[in-house]
Amino acid sequence: MNEEIHTLEPSDELDLHHFKPGEVKELIKEFIWSCKQSGFTGGCIIHGKGTGSLRDLTHAQLKANKLVKSFHLGGSGNTQNWGKTTFELIN
Repeated sequence: MNEEIHTLEPSDELDLHHFKPGEVKELIKEFIWSCKQSGFTGGCIIHGKGTGSLRDLTHAQLKANKLVKSFHLGGSGNTQNWGKTTFELIN
């Protein structure tokens, strides 16, 4: 077994495609906290277009989180991208 430890740089982007729906709720909470702790002013969650269930879950988590100031579909330059949501954190 390899005992080497790798340090990962913090990221302001979370791609939910690799996770099961049951894991997403807690993952989003931890991601928002991580963004705040890392000094990011916001972040981006990629939920995909699909049926909209992951988008709805993402928006519900962002709405309920006291660290989130605002959020919207798409990125800062492309609000027409329905496959991701960008959020801004409180100061």
